Amino acid sequence: MTSNNPPIDHHYIPQFLLEQWTVGGKLYRYTQPVIGKVVSDFRPPSAVGFQRRLYEMPMLPPENAQVIEQTLMKTIDDRASIAHKMLLDRDQFHQLDSDQRSAWIVLIQSLTIRTPDNLAAYKAGFSATYNRLGPNVQAQAKYDEMKQPEDPPTYEEWIAINDPTLPEKAAFHMLPAAIQNEEIGQHIIEMNWSVLEIYSGAFLISDEPVIISNGIGKPDGHIAMPISPTKLFVATNNKQTYNQICALQKELVRKVNQKVVGRARYFVGARDTSQERFIKNRFGREPGESVTKLFAAQYVDDLPPANASLLG
Repeated sequence: MTSNNPPIDHHYIPQFLLEQWTVGGKLYRYTQPVIGKVVSDFRPPSAVGFQRRLYEMPMLPPENAQVIEQTLMKTIDDRASIAHKMLLDRDQFHQLDSDQRSAWIVLIQSLTIRTPDNLAAYKAGFSATYNRLGPNVQAQAKYDEMKQPEDPPTYEEWIAINDPTLPEKAAFHMLPAAIQNEEIGQHIIEMNWSVLEIYSGAFLISDEPVIISNGIGKPDGHIAMPISPTKLFVATNNKQTYNQICALQKELVRKVNQKVVGRARYFVGARDTSQERFIKNRFGREPGESVTKLFAAQYVDDLPPANASLLG
């Protein structure tokens, strides 16, 4: 369902997550407008972690152009916000049902694709594969039946002339399936979930809050994500990996924040300014690659793969 006044500020980091870092309704937002120059301001969650018209489909009428934000992303965030509240509560954590766990998994999967650079990589990779594969035999056969004498000989050429945005439309059409990858989702739901709480220091948040090891299907595969300044969501494949992460103790906060800040491209969020020097020294210094970028790197140049792990 669309709106007569659709939102054009599209949040790639959900506001319900950012709210955990607020004091008096605002959090410190660090950005890097110029390489080597990190600046900060104090903003409400509504003014952090968004890009105007990020998911807009300009090939659609204005009343429908924001459909990805209005339906897909809003639904993902609304459902995940309930699971998030339960993850924060020690008692409710154990009451998470399959629907709530699925909602949280979809959020995690979405965070690997919905940020501006990940979305651009997804569309570039999708377009590259679309153009490489070209239309299928059935489409060409149907085109041969219907084409007029003045039409180009192939359906691919006709599309390039008459509907050049088709690859982008197809990419958006496939976005829900890309986000809700059943195979990956099923593996995550079968992992061992836990929430680690810290009593000194504070986790930070950024446009890259999800730490996924290189191959979650491997025995030491794991996922970690700050869900508040004092709590870290962790999913592992076995007890040994969980114990190794727990054994990091004081190093855990530093390692998590190194990943979160080092891979940041658009912003870092903090509850206060106590880690300002840490943020300024590490902002964007350790760029990592999401599953989305690894996919795109197979078809698009200049997207080098990188590993992300708390144990590496």
